Amino acid sequence: MTRANPFGWTDHRDVPLEVLRDFALTRVEAGSIKRVAAEMGIGHATLHMFVSRGSTPQPRVRRILALWYLDWVTNAPDYDLARPYASALQVLTDDMPEGQRDETLTVLLDGLAAGYVRGGESPPAWVEVLRTVAHRRMMPIIIS
Repeated sequence: MTRANPFGWTDHRDVPLEVLRDFALTRVEAGSIKRVAAEMGIGHATLHMFVSRGSTPQPRVRRILALWYLDWVTNAPDYDLARPYASALQVLTDDMPEGQRDETLTVLLDGLAAGYVRGGESPPAWVEVLRTVAHRRMMPIIIS
């Protein structure tokens, strides 16, 4: 499913380096460094230095990283796009009793959506995906 970039970035130079690093690390943690590097079209050692040691990539590599990121977030399945946010919510609510966790997730996600609207923005697609997932009590499924 193709959709608009949720952050509005259209030029690869607009994507912050830390966003690229965090996203690449998330993808590596979900798979393997060699598979993600091959998907990007860069060497696995280059990717390893970028995600593990915080190196600043050469301009050509940064361009490849940003174009890969923009392509991925534009064409990613909704669950894959929402997974990092679901993981963050799981960490925040992990110690709560089961019954309270569901209610708290709903309140948090409703509050996030309202904050975007009050700020004059539409909530990102991941907010609605997670609201649906939380309502159906499917959060553990998309995190794994």
